[in-house]
Amino acid sequence: MEVDAGGVTIRDHGPGLTEDDRARMFDRFYRGATSRAVPGTGLGLAIVRQVAEAHGGSVTAANAPDGGAVLRLALPQPALV
Repeated sequence: MEVDAGGVTIRDHGPGLTEDDRARMFDRFYRGATSRAVPGTGLGLAIVRQVAEAHGGSVTAANAPDGGAVLRLALPQPALV
């Protein structure tokens, strides 16, 4: 995990994301094929996206060049008065 002035980046070293999972992983109730055997509702990442957008930010997901997934939560910096 990396925290900087613009947000938080989280990376794992697993198999990465399929194109279908990457396209839908922030949708409510979506669960990837490898996650369906594990308890959960598929709401977590949808909530993350909703909260980020409510604060003027965003969340993105990509595959790391050397394997694994990278998720980035970006939030705007407040203006200094």
